[in-house]
Amino acid sequence: KKLEMNNVCCFSSFCADLQGMMFSVMNGGNVRFHSDNPSNFTGLTVCLRVLTEQTFSIQLNFINQTHFVRLDDNVLYVNGCSVSFYPFFMVPVYQEHWPWKNRCLTWESSTGMAQLWSDGKMSVRKGIAFLWVQPEVFSSLDELPFYDFRGQLSDVHVWDRVLNSNDLNWFLSYNYNFPSGNILDWKRIDIEATKLKLCSLSTHL
Repeated sequence: KKLEMNNVCCFSSFCADLQGMMFSVMNGGNVRFHSDNPSNFTGLTVCLRVLTEQTFSIQLNFINQTHFVRLDDNVLYVNGCSVSFYPFFMVPVYQEHWPWKNRCLTWESSTGMAQLWSDGKMSVRKGIAFLWVQPEVFSSLDELPFYDFRGQLSDVHVWDRVLNSNDLNWFLSYNYNFPSGNILDWKRIDIEATKLKLCSLSTHL
């Protein structure tokens, strides 16, 4: 089903080029981004832009339901293990485009190291203590859902590796020279959603 611009949609499932666009999700709306890329993951980068007054989680659900990655506020969970990032110790590194906020996280299976970019600041790299000895391989991302979300979403990307600092800086500074996500790509993304409106990103920048 094609989503027409500026129409409120009760339910949709479609794949579209959303470069320069954003979703405005109404109260009680749900958005689920799907991937059909069967890649194995030994690293991960997730980046997106949000405009919301509420706290929200970023969760990646995999075909193997025992695997998940979730960011709750400033706590990153990988399966049953977690690491906390403290905003007080995060370093300002980029300028936000008010009122939008960027979120990026990286995680590397081989070292367990993770890092967070949030509200114009960068955390130190921290290790997650895992129960396994060999690097864990995650396979086949199923979805990236946002349940009961209210606000705007744009530029959602997921990579199966840790992006280098130049590519991350391009995303965070709104320079679109960064490589598109090879797992989820905002330019051609598969979406299921309720209660949303598609708008031009330029109206909120």
